[in-house]
Amino acid sequence: MRLFAAIGLILWCTVAGADARQEQAARDSFKVGRAAYETGDYQLAYDKFKESFQLSHEPALLYNISSALQGLKRPHEAAEALRSFLRLSPGDPDKDRIEKRIATLEEEQKILDVERQKREAEAEAERQKNAPPKAPPEIRTVVIQQPAFVQTGPTEAEKKRRNKILAISLTVGGVLLVGGGVALALALTQTKTDPYTVTSLGPHPGTR
Repeated sequence: MRLFAAIGLILWCTVAGADARQEQAARDSFKVGRAAYETGDYQLAYDKFKESFQLSHEPALLYNISSALQGLKRPHEAAEALRSFLRLSPGDPDKDRIEKRIATLEEEQKILDVERQKREAEAEAERQKNAPPKAPPEIRTVVIQQPAFVQTGPTEAEKKRRNKILAISLTVGGVLLVGGGVALALALTQTKTDPYTVTSLGPHPGTR
């Protein structure tokens, strides 16, 4: 926390040539941020340290911004702030210690990512468990048109007409058959011929 303790003195020296109002605004923001950090209000501390940095461009404020971000459980962003600090202050005597802190912050971020993914998976599983059952996919009613029936055989009227003709034909045929039989029987019973008739020439069969 060396830079955090000495930041006030650094600001007072580096902003001497700046606009008086901007210098005062940078000092005021830093003071508010330091007080907020000391009371554990890391969000306000982060906002004020960032505001002071934007006004003064003092690299040491990036270290304080990193500390506030770490308090907000945003370790990856805190590591990035420290990397920015080292880029602006490559000769800082605590460079090795700061690089170790960066590595530690990145490992902390990995742990937080795993925990976050686990929580999200559990929340999704719970949501799926309590979600109402899904309605079946919508289907459309399809009306299949039946092909027109093509009658290949005789119609009912034709069948009736044929049956009528057949009945008449059978009746007439029966009558004719019976009549023919009767006529034949009558013919056979009306006359008989002598099998032989004696004539002067001798008997001739079938003559009178």
